[in-house]
Amino acid sequence: MDPDCYNGANYEDYSWAQTIRDTDIHIKVPSNITSGKQVRVNTQQTRVQVEIIKENKWCILKEGNLSWKVNVEESTWTLVPGEEIHICLQKMQERWWDSFFVGEPKINLKAIDPSIPYEDLDPESQAKIEELMYNEHLKRLGKPTIQQSKFHNILKDAWDREGSPFKGQPFDPSLIDVQNGGNT
Repeated sequence: MDPDCYNGANYEDYSWAQTIRDTDIHIKVPSNITSGKQVRVNTQQTRVQVEIIKENKWCILKEGNLSWKVNVEESTWTLVPGEEIHICLQKMQERWWDSFFVGEPKINLKAIDPSIPYEDLDPESQAKIEELMYNEHLKRLGKPTIQQSKFHNILKDAWDREGSPFKGQPFDPSLIDVQNGGNT
């Protein structure tokens, strides 16, 4: 899988890729383009224009209207000398684009991999994933999960309390038939 066209497309002179939040375009440059001073990138909300120095004058390398709006302040570009200009654009809306530029062939949105990288998840979602992974690890070791341990501790705490039918008996959770309790 080529990361330069992940959830995007690959063309002769450029490729583009995307996540739900941003999109990248990789535009090939001639081998003599080795300095950022030889490049001008103009990014607007709905348009990208890339120029390079050719025979001592500025020439358009690639330009076009974007399929959707981008956040210009969050957009960046870099030059890989003699290879490509990489432009990273932050989307204004979380959505999948079916093309980078207006008028280019559309990709099949049903073929997109909608997974979100772990580092792009909010802290609460990351914590939940870590808990699920830890629980799975505990299960493989034959140990109780976090929820099962919590349930066991509550049961143990209540075992010898006033009013408990088990008061004064040694703790034995097998004496209790609990439906769906602690089995998560």
